[in-house]
Amino acid sequence: MAFAPAHAAICLALAVLLWAVQLIIYPAFRSIDPARFQRWHYAYTGQITLLVAPLILLQTGGTLLRRVFLAESSPLWITECALTALAWLVTGCLSVPLHRQLQQGRDERAIERLIQTNWLRTLAWSGTALCSWIAAG
Repeated sequence: MAFAPAHAAICLALAVLLWAVQLIIYPAFRSIDPARFQRWHYAYTGQITLLVAPLILLQTGGTLLRRVFLAESSPLWITECALTALAWLVTGCLSVPLHRQLQQGRDERAIERLIQTNWLRTLAWSGTALCSWIAAG
């Protein structure tokens, strides 16, 4: 498989996963029994990391490697880089701290904030998928 289509497929997989998290998983946090939430959340974060982390690392690495292998410097590539940086920024500054807060127990405000701010990540990763698919031709 050629590099650009493989990168686009990884970006699409990441975007689909983020949409599932945004539309199904995070809203389901509201329904989890508070007595079970902490234990459930701990298990969830460990399991979802096994899916998300490789995709995020492959997406980010692939975006950077497009510069190396394909001498990419187009506005489309710059846009993908900016969206990737935005997604990482939101993840590190908002999502991870909110998950740490939720690890202490169910917190309705933290759940709502996680759902609201995750839209930024969902749209950013979706934008990277669009950019990579256009670039792949």
